[in-house]
Amino acid sequence: MKAVLIFLLSFVTVAGAAQTQPAPSSPHKIHEVFLDYLTEKIDLTPTEKKQLQPLVIRYLSESKNLYKTNRDPLLREQERIKLKINYRKLFTPIIGEQRATRFFGEEQLFRRKIREELKKRNVKEN
Repeated sequence: MKAVLIFLLSFVTVAGAAQTQPAPSSPHKIHEVFLDYLTEKIDLTPTEKKQLQPLVIRYLSESKNLYKTNRDPLLREQERIKLKINYRKLFTPIIGEQRATRFFGEEQLFRRKIREELKKRNVKEN
């Protein structure tokens, strides 16, 4: 009986460990995953993806810095809107106005999915 319990416990432990996927370790990995997500959602061509990549990385970096440097929520929101308008202008020549506008909606959906996935992983670990 003891041997069966040990076997089952080790099997469950190994099976559980095999199913957890490590979170992307660096911001660059997340940027790649986000660009792949965008490619699918807003139908980017390989050329558009290549042209958009440095702008998207810069946008995400600047967006992250807004939250670090701006403590006032209203001013932070105002700066975030300015940033989005500025980057929509930069994205428009590459992917057109409609897809440039959709970019920000897809960004929010992506962030929501990441948060949900992290919550699931956190619950599984506890």
